[in-house]
Amino acid sequence: MREDTPDPVPTGEERGQVSRRRLLTLGALGVVAATGTYAVSRGVGLPGLPEVPGLSGPLPREVWMRPRPVDSTALQARRSVGSAAYVYEVSGRRATYYVDEAFGRRLDAWLALHRTHLGQDPDEVRSYGAWAPKSATSWHSSGQAFDLARLRGGGKDLVSLRYDLWRDAPASERRRRLAAYWRTAAGLHHEFADVLTYLFDGAHTNHVHVDIGRFGDERPRLIRRSGAQVQAVQAMCRHVWGRTDVEVTGEWDDTTRDVTTKILEEAGGPGELAGSREAWQAFMVATMHRV
Repeated sequence: MREDTPDPVPTGEERGQVSRRRLLTLGALGVVAATGTYAVSRGVGLPGLPEVPGLSGPLPREVWMRPRPVDSTALQARRSVGSAAYVYEVSGRRATYYVDEAFGRRLDAWLALHRTHLGQDPDEVRSYGAWAPKSATSWHSSGQAFDLARLRGGGKDLVSLRYDLWRDAPASERRRRLAAYWRTAAGLHHEFADVLTYLFDGAHTNHVHVDIGRFGDERPRLIRRSGAQVQAVQAMCRHVWGRTDVEVTGEWDDTTRDVTTKILEEAGGPGELAGSREAWQAFMVATMHRV
């Protein structure tokens, strides 16, 4: 059994503080949904979504906020995500990580959702880290970002987000791993506004990065001009739903719109994917639950 020791926390001079968050509103408020909090309960017989306060309210503004770099002492020290131990991927040892308290609760909510809809019970969450004394443009510096590498249970991988390790695997294994990767990514997109995968750039082939920069504390929705979100939806259509007519381009095209609308109809979802937070949440739950 591995020794249970914390990884060393980087030290150094305190980084410059940003005096306030600068909000730049990039979108207008949407309309209020008429049906209340949405639950996936029809079509393919999926379990319902957990109650999410404000899910059916006005669409959240898309905002860009500057991270507020802080010292680790201002953050919550954690050794688990939910009931799963946190393990630093580099050392393979259990460790302490530091996050904003609200962000930590969001991580716990994501793992509970993963357990419900993928049917997995990980006892380890392996990560490349959360808080780090990086530049003022990084959400890691404010304790509001997390780099997920693998989920393990019973001494073996349940899901590997280490695309760098299996991208050249035999075709059948690669298909299986891609389906698991994108079902897991759907859960992350359900909870976090910014989710960066191997499709984003070469720096993310060994982990998936999540943060809250696009919507802050609000729940995410689709921004059609977001290449990262659109690429992810297109990859889910191909690798989870088997819709190889959808090309992964990062452009919100007619085929992507039509296919996601059809998937939502089959899952009992509301309208088009770009139309509401409800539709975004329903699509991600249906994708997580897809076998």
